[in-house]
Amino acid sequence: MESAVQKHQCIITAINEKYVPFFSVLLKSIIENTENTEKYEIVVFYSQLSEESQTILNDMICKENIWIRFFDVSRWIRGWTFFVNGENQRQYLSQEAYFRLLAHELLPEYQRALYLDSDMVVQPGWTDIFQIELESYLLAAVPDIWDNWKCNLPGSHLAEYRRKELGINNFAEYFNSGMMLLNLEKMRAIFKCRELLEVAASKSWKKHDQDVLNYMCKGKVLLLDYRWNLIECPNKAAADAISQEERRQMQNSEKEKKIIHFASRKPWKVRGVQNEDAFWKYAVGSSFFDLIFSLFIEEQLQQGKYFEQTVYKSIYSGRVGIKFIIICIKKWLDKLILKHGER
Repeated sequence: MESAVQKHQCIITAINEKYVPFFSVLLKSIIENTENTEKYEIVVFYSQLSEESQTILNDMICKENIWIRFFDVSRWIRGWTFFVNGENQRQYLSQEAYFRLLAHELLPEYQRALYLDSDMVVQPGWTDIFQIELESYLLAAVPDIWDNWKCNLPGSHLAEYRRKELGINNFAEYFNSGMMLLNLEKMRAIFKCRELLEVAASKSWKKHDQDVLNYMCKGKVLLLDYRWNLIECPNKAAADAISQEERRQMQNSEKEKKIIHFASRKPWKVRGVQNEDAFWKYAVGSSFFDLIFSLFIEEQLQQGKYFEQTVYKSIYSGRVGIKFIIICIKKWLDKLILKHGER
């Protein structure tokens, strides 16, 4: 029997209290770059999120065709261990990264959904991704280019790991799980209830949920071009190692970018991040801008920058308020945008 037509688009993310400010930037970019021709529900998976944060995020939405639903997944993940702590684990990763593995089970009313990491911003035209036909694919995603190149190095431990643990021999097919157009209906038909969580909890995966999804979905992934998940590569060796064709594709994707992913360096921590102007453009309009900017100043203060020291002290002494901060960041953004336009 043919399934019912999905009445509106679904966007999924997973956050904790620490990542609320950065998700608010993504939320602002969605609001700014979404037309009124379709309806969108944003589903936020969480296990610990204050009522205050939920209220502030909900109040940011000023369009009738966009709404947000906070989904507490605590009872679904109770008792599971996902090896997010310990030796050689990424310090910024938390159990929320695994919540996306529950999407097909927790959202039975949807046939498809777009998953986005909270450290992203969308650009004009990003909603075109919903026009992509998934057909028999479990999901659509973008190759994880900057890690994939490592597999081509002589004696690569990553290549050995992917062959042995993930069963992946064509390393170019390994995708980044930060942006995925999910075929939830197809996933429900293939994966038993909570099967993905069982696999996730079975061992300490190098790339956590991303490895799990690459392992379980291999051969059934539609690979998209980099504009749908554009990630900076500050590693010169990686940039030099990719092929001329891949470099050309990256350059074209930069010109036509739709979704920017700050999976590498974070613009709220350091200066000079690729597409940092896009992040701050939406951060200024976020309800958490003062906190984001304060975190940025704290990071800069550790480097002994005179300007940041002065602004930081002025903010916390109460001599200046939000208006001054906005003026400062606007001048900074104007300079970045001007510089970007001259390239």
